[in-house]
Amino acid sequence: MQTDQLTQIHIGDGDGEVRSISQQNFDVAAFSSEEARFQEKLLKLCPASLWHKASYTAGCPRPVLVGEHHQQQLKDLHEALTAAITDVVQRWWSDRDARFPERMPLEAKEEELLQWIEDQVIIGNLPQFSQCRGSWRPDFLVEDNNEREENYCITEINARFSFNGFMHEAYGQAATNDSLGSAETVLIPATDPDTILEGLFDFFDPDYPLHLLKDAEKGIDIHMFIDAVKHRFGVKPRLVAPADLRLFPDARSKSGFRLCCVVHDRDGQVPNTWRFVAPHGEIYEEIHQVGLELHQRELLSLEPGMLHQISLRCFNDMRTILLVHDKRMLGIVRQEIPKLVERGVVTAIQAEALRLGIVETLLPGSQELKNLLQVSLTSPDLRHGYILKPIRSGKGNGIIFGDDVTAPEWTSLLRALTSPDGISADMCVVQRLITPRKYDLVLGASNGMVRYPLVGTYHVSNGKLLGLGTWRASGGRIVAVSSGGSWICSVMKDGREALEK
Repeated sequence: MQTDQLTQIHIGDGDGEVRSISQQNFDVAAFSSEEARFQEKLLKLCPASLWHKASYTAGCPRPVLVGEHHQQQLKDLHEALTAAITDVVQRWWSDRDARFPERMPLEAKEEELLQWIEDQVIIGNLPQFSQCRGSWRPDFLVEDNNEREENYCITEINARFSFNGFMHEAYGQAATNDSLGSAETVLIPATDPDTILEGLFDFFDPDYPLHLLKDAEKGIDIHMFIDAVKHRFGVKPRLVAPADLRLFPDARSKSGFRLCCVVHDRDGQVPNTWRFVAPHGEIYEEIHQVGLELHQRELLSLEPGMLHQISLRCFNDMRTILLVHDKRMLGIVRQEIPKLVERGVVTAIQAEALRLGIVETLLPGSQELKNLLQVSLTSPDLRHGYILKPIRSGKGNGIIFGDDVTAPEWTSLLRALTSPDGISADMCVVQRLITPRKYDLVLGASNGMVRYPLVGTYHVSNGKLLGLGTWRASGGRIVAVSSGGSWICSVMKDGREALEK
């Protein structure tokens, strides 16, 4: 089978013939059986109770065939984006001429925290951002434009929660790999599931207990991650609610404090940690390393002293949560491209990768947004080519499509963003509406063949590209597994076989 484009494939039972999805080879019974076997494999890797809303049933066993050129495009974009964001974050406070805090203002408490972190870097209590970039999961759409067919265009960077998508990719890819041995063409995984898992395990030291701070968020992959850590290292990470955090002065600590949590279940003593029982019977356990699954509002509800101590111990750096996850960062990077080239941070080729690979993102209060407002007043249909996206949302929440509102409503929304009064939970960026390429897909045998876009993602651990993540697909304008979308893994042809031929 020859194809240079992303293509969903089916590996035939018995004969191992690899075919692209089409009406001609659509076999409801065979595909249904394939889906049942795929779910069985997923449940052997992780029990059903840990798959959020039974998301294992949304997994599709028919993978997407990607080419070497797709993987190279992803690698080039990742390297350019990582270099650019790292440079911006590390200059956030020191480069006065760049005026980053003015262009992307944060809440006062957030700015105070980031400035405190900067001070800790200077005195050696925290590493430079380049050494602790945490967990990133950029989402991208696939579009055809005048310059490139199947251009990957990043629309957001999910960096608030460390685990989401990682475990689905690892287990889904492992289950997908089981079927590759029978293929007539030598197929290999596009992503190594062990690399994904090791990327998460590298965030913490298994010799010490791991605490995970979570409250309102129900959690998706975090529960699967806890199970994986327990099986791998024999110790179960402890979920901690913010209300159970405690802080004690400690002259022996470089920070002057010992961060602890209340232990509600009297489990056995955990190795390499300190515990004590208070006079009123409450048990406290020291926290050495912590992962965060908190919304920004939950972080800000903590006392500054508590936030400081968490910042010294959390592996998803606060600079990642407060700056990289913010949708405005994409707009900042696009604005900075000329300076990044001038300063030698990225090459001219990497600058082009950023220009093509990051969607046009207009910042609240920026001149670009003011210009769009002026043009929209005389060309009201221009709104059809744009969306508004909340700066800190996830899972597609709060997105407003320009063609879903009237022209007066659109200009009113833009006008409010031209001179925003501080930062609010519903503050938005304006992004160009991408017209995604559509693909022939069979997501579920009972639904037949459909023609939907593919939403891609990839996984990054402390700046290292771990690999392509799952593709998401559905008939809705906003594609999320949490709202009914399907997820699909990827395979490639073995390059060695291609060379031999």
